[in-house]
Amino acid sequence: MIVTPLKKKVLVAENARETQTESGIILEGTQGYGDSKTGKVIAIGPDVTEVKVGDDIYMLWNKCTVVNVDGAQRVMIDEENIVAVLDK
Repeated sequence: MIVTPLKKKVLVAENARETQTESGIILEGTQGYGDSKTGKVIAIGPDVTEVKVGDDIYMLWNKCTVVNVDGAQRVMIDEENIVAVLDK
């Protein structure tokens, strides 16, 4: 299925979160809402100007809408709720 975001919406594949530190400490609360996350932009709406497909971004998780695309969990977010583009 092809998903094309409208207006200033951005479709993002979220990056996996670390659930354990290098020394083996298990991190609790890694699935909580209200914090920021990183992801990769996979589609953008026609009015998006700040990011492009393929950018790694830092976004406000509590502003995302979770969507299911071809059995994979993705998030849809307004461009204004993307706080940074990460350098590669």
